[in-house]
Amino acid sequence: MSTTPKSDPDTQLIDLLRANARMPIAALARRLGVARSTVQGRLERLERSGQIRGYTVQLAPTVGARQVQAHAMIAVEPQQQALVERKLRAMPAVTTLLTVSGSYDLIAMLAAESTEALDAALDELRECPGVKSTTTSVVLSRRFER
Repeated sequence: MSTTPKSDPDTQLIDLLRANARMPIAALARRLGVARSTVQGRLERLERSGQIRGYTVQLAPTVGARQVQAHAMIAVEPQQQALVERKLRAMPAVTTLLTVSGSYDLIAMLAAESTEALDAALDELRECPGVKSTTTSVVLSRRFER
């Protein structure tokens, strides 16, 4: 059940899709208490506006080759962030890159098929021109994800 106020049907719709992006439109309409055409129209509007950029599958950690994950906090040399971002974008092991405030400038989320492959990716990350320092934490388990 959604904790979103009933006054925001778009947020309620997005909450339902976050829980199950494959939920049929008829089921979404029943859960929201509106007509199927209303749900279809809202989805089309949310997609056109870019609020919904796509639908995805969430795999169990045991599925697929990339089972070892880590977060690397990265301090970047002044004026080098764009270069570092381009280098990290080209690394297949980097799945997400976030800019953050504080003593680090970026957080890179990495995934690899083994600890050895993760170690090699972290070495490559540290060798990027403009990377001043890093602190890495290996993900041991995922308690929940939305």
